[in-house]
Amino acid sequence: MNPNDPITAGLTRRQTLLAFLGAAGLSACGGGGDVAGVGAGGTGSFSVGPITGFGSIIVNGIRYDDSSATITNDGQTFSRSGLRLGMVVAVQGSTVVNGVSTGTRIALGSELVGPAVNLTGSGFEVLGQTVLVNASTFFDPSLGNLADLEANNVVEVHGVAVAGTPNTLQATYIERKSRTTEEYRIQGIVTAHDAGLKTFSIGTLNMSYASTDPDDVRVTPNLGALVRVRLLAGTGPVWTVERIRRPEDGLDDFSDDVEFKGTITAFTSTRSFSVNQIPVDASGARFPEGEAGIALGAYVEVEGLLVNGVFMASEVELEDEDENEDEDDEFELHGTISGATTSGSGGSFTLTSSGGVSMSVDWSNTTVFEDGTPANLTSNQRAEVKGTIASGNRITATKIEFES
Repeated sequence: MNPNDPITAGLTRRQTLLAFLGAAGLSACGGGGDVAGVGAGGTGSFSVGPITGFGSIIVNGIRYDDSSATITNDGQTFSRSGLRLGMVVAVQGSTVVNGVSTGTRIALGSELVGPAVNLTGSGFEVLGQTVLVNASTFFDPSLGNLADLEANNVVEVHGVAVAGTPNTLQATYIERKSRTTEEYRIQGIVTAHDAGLKTFSIGTLNMSYASTDPDDVRVTPNLGALVRVRLLAGTGPVWTVERIRRPEDGLDDFSDDVEFKGTITAFTSTRSFSVNQIPVDASGARFPEGEAGIALGAYVEVEGLLVNGVFMASEVELEDEDENEDEDDEFELHGTISGATTSGSGGSFTLTSSGGVSMSVDWSNTTVFEDGTPANLTSNQRAEVKGTIASGNRITATKIEFES
C-alpha cells in the first residue's frame, strides 16, 4: 500500500473525499473532504466527512449520538458546543442501526489556517492554496459571509479537494481567527524537496525544517509524499516548519472491525488503493462481485480493520452511491426552538441542539410543516428542520417537523 498516492477528490457529498484525517492526527491532502467514509457493520462504525446536521451530529447520513463522545481538535480537547456545520470530522461509533450510532470518538482538523489573500467574488488564496466558496459553504458567525472577509484576515478552512485541480479546495466551513494566531497549518502533496538544505514545497509554498526539532520531523517530506505541516506565522517567503507528520498518524487510535463506504480517491491496483484518502490494503480481501469496476472514482463498500492508519480489507464490493446520498446541499437539524418571530408570510427562530449548538432558521410560505403549523413555533418546542444555507450561516427551512 502506498499512502502517498496522489489525492483526487470529488466535489459532491456522494463523491465524498476527505483529505482530512488531521485532527488528533487525522488529516490528509491539500484539501479535505466532503462526505466521506460511511461505516456501518462489523463491531462498529467509522465515518469521515463534513458535519451536515445536528441533534446529535450527522455525518454521511448517519446520526451519531455525541453526548458521551471524546472530541478533539488537532489533538486538543474540544467542546461539543463548538462543532459547526461543514466542519470535517472523523467519527468512531457503535454499529449503525436504522441510520443511528453512538459516537465514541470525534476528531476534527481543518485543512488550512493562514492569511486570506487575492480575494475574489468566488474565493481567495491561503498559503498558496486556492479556496473556492459556494452556496453550501458555512461561515462561522465570527465572519458572516465571504463579503465580510478582508485581505490578510487569518482564516481556518475545512473543505473538499477539487478533482483534477491541484492545490484547490472547495470550502465547507470557514472561520476567521485572531490576527495574532502564531501557528499556520497546511496539508498537501510535496512538489519539491532538497534533503541537503532541508527545504520542501507544497505547490508555490516554500518551507524549511532545518531548524525544526528532530522529534517534530515525524516524516521526511519526500517528493510526492502527503504531509501535514504546522508553520510559524509570518516567517515567509521560506516558512519555518514547527512540525511535519503523516496525515494518517491519528488513525492509529481508530480501531474496530468495521465497514465503510466511499469513493476510491487514489488507485494503484485493485489490491492497493485509497478510499476517501484512507489507504486500503486489499491484498487479502474477498471480492464477492469480482474486481471489475474497482477503479479510481468508483464508490465502494470496504469491510476490514484499521491497522496503523491503513484499512486492512477483508471484503470489497461496488456500491450504488445514488442509494446512499442525501441531497447535496440540504442540512438536517434537531433541537429546541426559541426566539420565534413572524413577519408577513414567514419568520425566523433559533434552534438549539442537545449539544448546545444554536442555528438561526428562516421559514416562508414555501416551507412544508408536518405535525403542526407556524403557530407551533413556540419556545421549548422540539423540531426537526431540513434546509439550505443562506447568507453564510443561516438556514432557510424547506421542511419543519414538530417532535414530541
